[in-house]
Amino acid sequence: MAQTKAKAIHEFFNGVMTAYPSAAVPDDAAMPYLTYTYSEGFFGDAPQALTVNIYARTESEADINALAKKLADAIGRGGHLVACDEGAIWLKRGTPWCQNAPYDDRSIKRRYINVSAEFLTID
Repeated sequence: MAQTKAKAIHEFFNGVMTAYPSAAVPDDAAMPYLTYTYSEGFFGDAPQALTVNIYARTESEADINALAKKLADAIGRGGHLVACDEGAIWLKRGTPWCQNAPYDDRSIKRRYINVSAEFLTID
């Protein structure tokens, strides 16, 4: 089965928790979930910045922080290689890694996370 770069990124994030491209969140999405931006590159390009937002309906900062830690653990300290048809994508923690992000509904907590994607691909 073909594994495009976009599909590989989606499957990685969806393996952490339910994930949606930032412009494709269904109206009935159940929390918690994450959204991500996707930017594509190839070998020799500068790392691409991906933005992840984690949303959870909770009164607890500990709950939303645990979800952010789950993503941090999946990426790891040295990054995580995601295989795709054209090679691999090296995901790393961006700078700054994780920030509190207010949300209009106080019962929803949000974390804004920076991820760096280095494309080790031929196309």
